[in-house]
Amino acid sequence: MTFGPTIAERHGSCMFGNAARGDTILTARLSTLSRETPGLYGKDTEIMRSITRGAILAGTIAAVLAPAAAQAAPARVTTGLLGTYDFGRAAVIGQSGQQAGVWKSFSVRSGFAGDDLIVSHRARTAPRETETVVYTAAFNEVADAQAECNKVGADGVARKAWVSFRCQTGFVPSYTLIVR
Repeated sequence: MTFGPTIAERHGSCMFGNAARGDTILTARLSTLSRETPGLYGKDTEIMRSITRGAILAGTIAAVLAPAAAQAAPARVTTGLLGTYDFGRAAVIGQSGQQAGVWKSFSVRSGFAGDDLIVSHRARTAPRETETVVYTAAFNEVADAQAECNKVGADGVARKAWVSFRCQTGFVPSYTLIVR
């Protein structure tokens, strides 16, 4: 059985092994055949390499841009219970928050323990650039203005209406809820 010229015969290179048995020559010839077989080397291989490079490049670009697109996308509007407050206070807090632009809309549902404040707002994961005054709990309208301010602030952080808050007191024992 003859396979044609071997690599050693073509290029004049030195062959190792028992050439009389033909094992080294046969091995060299099979490797030559595999290089000459279409699809393994040549145009098809170059096309596959360029497709692979393109796929890797597209995957890299998608991985780099995906987090930026996710951050740039506006948060969806969430509607849910902000908290339960004293009778009559949920409406005051809801109206003030809507006027401050903290939430889009609100509704009040009366219950046994007080009024539930339900708000529609964009979920916040990053603080606002500037502080926003939500409302002031006046000492003559609320039994414990500081406790109400802290409760509304903590409820807003828990429901992601804002990221952080502080209650600022004035000259009289009133507390203003300021959020970021």
